[in-house]
Amino acid sequence: MAADPISEAHREITRLLTKLGRSSGTRPDALVEACVACLEAAQRTSAAATGQEHPDTGAQEALHAVNAAALAIRYALVKAGDERRRAARTGAGESAT
Repeated sequence: MAADPISEAHREITRLLTKLGRSSGTRPDALVEACVACLEAAQRTSAAATGQEHPDTGAQEALHAVNAAALAIRYALVKAGDERRRAARTGAGESAT
């Protein structure tokens, strides 16, 4: 009998989150944080979909996780853009002198 695809996805997401949590103990990079937040949102969503959490609270937790992931992505992209602009200004200033 084939495994339920949502349950299988939930197991794999949980495995990835566990692995990422143990890999360095900290996640200093904003883009890595955004990726982890997306995985956490997917984990919450799959937990709600498979009935591992109470339907009302599970759905609410999934929505909160999705919103947190969206904010993490936005922060990471803005931070990366700021860093690129800062590097370009610094690089342009050094080449002009």
